[in-house]
Formats: sequence, structure tokens, C-alpha cells
Amino acid sequence: MRTVLVCFVLIIGSAVSGQSEVLKSMKFLSGPTGTTWYSQAAAFSGISSNKLDINVDAMTGSAISNVIQIENGKAPLGLTFASYLPAMSTGKVVATVGKTEYFKEPLKKARVLCYTTTAAYVLLVDAKSPYKKISDLKGKKITYVTYPSGFTARYVPEQMLEAHGVTYDGIKKAGGKVDMVSKYQEACDLLAKGLADVVSYTMATNAQSAALSELESQKKFRILALDPKPTEAVLKEIPLLLVTVKKGLHASITEDTKVLSDITVWMVSADVPDETVTVILDGLVKNMDAMAQVGNIEFKGMTAKELSRLYGKGKQPPMHPAALKYYKAKGAIK
Repeated sequence: MRTVLVCFVLIIGSAVSGQSEVLKSMKFLSGPTGTTWYSQAAAFSGISSNKLDINVDAMTGSAISNVIQIENGKAPLGLTFASYLPAMSTGKVVATVGKTEYFKEPLKKARVLCYTTTAAYVLLVDAKSPYKKISDLKGKKITYVTYPSGFTARYVPEQMLEAHGVTYDGIKKAGGKVDMVSKYQEACDLLAKGLADVVSYTMATNAQSAALSELESQKKFRILALDPKPTEAVLKEIPLLLVTVKKGLHASITEDTKVLSDITVWMVSADVPDETVTVILDGLVKNMDAMAQVGNIEFKGMTAKELSRLYGKGKQPPMHPAALKYYKAKGAIK
């Protein structure tokens, strides 16, 4: 899934007069139509309109640029991935488009609201490939398929490869090459046709992927295993989760497999009133079944504890004070 960002764009007739105001109208920028992030936006839009008395308009958007919109005061709320949080906090370029370097400077106004759904980063090979672990790729002549700058399916796997001693320069020095495509289906097609040795991919851990199912109809695949020490190094730098993809999720997954999973983070501007933050969080917690039915099945059973589960882990922008107060009141953060 291309990194996409969900954000709310404020529509107010007059300036915010205080921190106790509940905003009544917002736009909710999400990912492209058909993505799980757009579904999240649509689900929350319904909840907001019907139960919170907030008119939320779900719209498409893009990831990194929308975080910048929050920072620049053009959007009050939005979604990003946890993998970007350290860069936002410390100032690190995660993507370059033309002369623009995204997150070169630390963000000053963006605040964390909550942590929600997950997506796992994996490196896929042919099931008959001689490569079993990511470290097996070091010094080998391979064709590695990734994505343009700005895709999380490029950014995080790059960190995974480097931690295992594999770099783009190293691949090229060994006689291999690094190819780029703009869609996951294209990457899977190259693997199916034997035109790629390793492809980067982002997958759900609780539901089948259409692209992987299509790949599997042509060729069985395998997820390269993580090596313990390099994985620990990645986890120290980026706030990810080590989770298990269960055997049988796809027929090609013949054993439980540990993978690194990113987390969707709802971000909010420091300027958003406290009461608005509280209403949004309370509305979210009380309507998880609706979020699960329309947005993403992962929302089912989520509580304030899950929504705050990455708080204090690694480098990241501060949590909005009203959100922190809410979680403490719920006993989710001590």
C-alpha cells in the first residue's frame, strides 16, 4: 500500500476562541479510494455525523505532504505511520521530491492523538529461492524491487536491509540491480515472472492480500526471515512491532513467521482545542464495532490501552496534552 495520510482539514467561519471549543465541521483527507485508510475516514465520518455532532467529509489525500499540512497550519488532524515519527521528531529526510526534502527539520506543531491499525513490511522471494533470511542477501547478485521515494514500503525495508548489512550500493557492486515500480501488483508480477529475486511488500497480518493471492496463483512465495540482532537494531530506531503472520494466511505461508509491523498514527495539530480532542477519542473508543465493520476489522475490541500502546516508546512528537489526559483518566497510561 502506498503510504497515505488521513487528515482532517478544519472548516471554521471564525477563529478558534479557546481550548474548550468543539469543532463542528472538518474535512477528513485519507488515502486513495479503495484503501483501508479511506475506509477508516468513511467510517469515522459516519460516526462523527451521527453521534458526535461533527460534520466530517472523508476525502482522498497523501501521506507525507499531509503531515506537512498539519505542521503548516493547513490541516488540524491526520494519519501517518509510526515509522516516520522519529524523523518528524529529530529532523531526518525520509523522501525527496524535486528539491523538497520531507521532514528535514523537526516538526513543531504536530502531536500524537492515537495509534490504531497495523501493516507489516516483508521481503518476498520465490518459494524455491536459496535465500531464507534477509542476511542471506548480503554480497549476492540479486534483482531487488522497491518503490519511489515517499513509499513506506521503500523506507522501512531499506532500514531492514541496512541493519542486515545489505545496501543498494552493495547489491550493485555484486552485479545485481535495484528496480522501482509504482504498484504492489507490479512487484508481485515481476516475482511471478522470475524477473525479480526479492520484492518489498506491505501486507495485512489478519487478512489475505489480493496481490499476494494473484501471485500465489502463479508461483508460491516465501517471506524472508528476520535475524534477531539486526531486528533489535531496527526496533531501537523505529517504533515498530514484532508480530506473527500465522501459518495458512496464504497457502505459501507454511509456518508462523515473525515480521515487523508499522502502526497507523492519528496526528493532531497542537492548535486543536482540548475538548475537540477529547470528543474525537471518546467517540472513537465508544464506536469500535462500527469502525471494525466499515473501516478495518482490527478496530474490533480496541480500547484506550491499544490506542496509546506506543506512548513513550522511541523518539516521536509529543502527545497532545488532552489526549494524554484522556488516556490517564482511562487508566491506559500511568
